Amino acid sequence: MGIEMEKVGENVYISLVEVEDVEKVIPSLGADVQLVRAQCYEQVTFATILAVRSFNRGTNHARTLGGELLLRLAGILQINEAIRKYGAANGENYLVVFGNSGEASEVMERFHLREKPLSRCGWDVLKNLLEKAALVEVL
Repeated sequence: MGIEMEKVGENVYISLVEVEDVEKVIPSLGADVQLVRAQCYEQVTFATILAVRSFNRGTNHARTLGGELLLRLAGILQINEAIRKYGAANGENYLVVFGNSGEASEVMERFHLREKPLSRCGWDVLKNLLEKAALVEVL
């Protein structure tokens, strides 16, 4: 299975995947893997970079990178609300792996996740999504 995940930083990979049974996948994901629903690849990439940066600086609000990613996507500090809005569901989700490419491949194979072409946003939509993700910096 050829993994075409996008590398977006040091040991950070993102892919759009089809999830058939999210209830089976979620409990088995480790702390270094997150599945999220989002409008587009750029939105997930920006929120991921902000999440990693917040952990590096010690300004994170969540205990895990995956939790911080959800907060950034939602632009809020309430994890339950962020999960409700951007948490994984059956269908298309972005898989974010905070690890090496081997770990990314292993996750894809273990859960039989099918990659899909990345969904991209136009600037008119993306601008508002990026502003929302950056809000967590000032909250």
